[in-house]
Amino acid sequence: MKRIAVETLGCRLNLFESDGILQQFLSSGRYSLSDEKPDLVIVNTCTVTDQADHRNRNIIQKTIKNHPGAHVLVTGCYAQTDPEDLKAIPGVFLVAGNDQKSKLFSLYEEKARGESSPFSISDPFAYGNVLPQGHTRAYLKIQDGCDRKCTYCKIPAARGRGVSRSLEDILDHARELEEKGIPEIVLTGVNLGWYKDRGVRFGRVVAEILQILRQSRLRLSSIEPCDVDEELGELSLHPRFCDFLHVPLQSGSREILKRMRRTYNPDSFRKRIETVLRINPDLFIGTDVIAGFPGETEADFEESVRVCVDLGMANVHAFPFSPRRGTLAADYADRPDAQVVRRRMDKLKAIKESGYERYAARFVGREREGIVEKEGTEALTDNFLRIRFEDPSILKGSTHNFRIERVEAGQVYSSPL
Repeated sequence: MKRIAVETLGCRLNLFESDGILQQFLSSGRYSLSDEKPDLVIVNTCTVTDQADHRNRNIIQKTIKNHPGAHVLVTGCYAQTDPEDLKAIPGVFLVAGNDQKSKLFSLYEEKARGESSPFSISDPFAYGNVLPQGHTRAYLKIQDGCDRKCTYCKIPAARGRGVSRSLEDILDHARELEEKGIPEIVLTGVNLGWYKDRGVRFGRVVAEILQILRQSRLRLSSIEPCDVDEELGELSLHPRFCDFLHVPLQSGSREILKRMRRTYNPDSFRKRIETVLRINPDLFIGTDVIAGFPGETEADFEESVRVCVDLGMANVHAFPFSPRRGTLAADYADRPDAQVVRRRMDKLKAIKESGYERYAARFVGREREGIVEKEGTEALTDNFLRIRFEDPSILKGSTHNFRIERVEAGQVYSSPL
């Protein structure tokens, strides 16, 4: 029995795929999951920023150093876009991009035996009905790839054109997760709202999954602004739908959004968020903002701040602009000074903290359902509040109702009911 470990970087889509890869290895009966002296380590990489690339390399090199003799397998987005960089690292046993990720198990077994087969692209949905491996929530992949050409984004090169999983397979997977008592299902994809399968669109997928669920709750990982509408707002009222939406803004400036080649403007973004909040005021709304995009003036940045504050964003995930090789924005001039970008990042961080506290304070005295993520001490509510409590009898993975008691210094305290 060989010991296997996995290191996952990046998004929830990577988390799903790491679970799927692990499931293939473990179901063979020849591997066991262990971080102690592993014989095999899988590093599932991200390449959304240059900082991510740097972290990929550091983790790979650290893994090789800490586990001498272990086979190190590298996959994911960085392995897709820059495989030669990874193959050049001494100690890397195998590099497989996203286009071969779902058959990583068979590729490894072949190479370990000294065999090889002709290159072929694997099915991005060939993982089957993936179950969570060591965490409380399950990820359900329904879509992959992106046809959009945002000027700053490397993901289309890493994930390819948009493709969708069949509705039948999605519903079968959701049923199995529900039957196994998984407390939360997180829908994942590069662009969930672009789901298309023989005339079926995203709204129907969500509606049909919700019809199946009796105990599991459903969360969307992220949704593009153009897919936020009244239909989604109405779906969010379902008792099994988590009161949570993450909708990337990237910039509140009309001119910067044009330079980014985003498909909306600040006014349309506002209207869409206001629409769903009118239908469901309890929604936790989070967003992404890029600070320091080429050409971003102080006035442009303040437009981003204004949108986040006006809409009461409960979370602002801020990124400094990162030039990605092969994208149009990598060659754009007029990048703000690094010190200016740091100051803008600091301001966005302060907005994030105050926005979360204001949102959380609205629920003091109210009850919310939470999934315990740290035994006896911490849970995640359906509306994405990380709450603290004290009750050692409450086990990790269980679901409880909690009363929110107070919010102090960004921490939400509660008592189990």
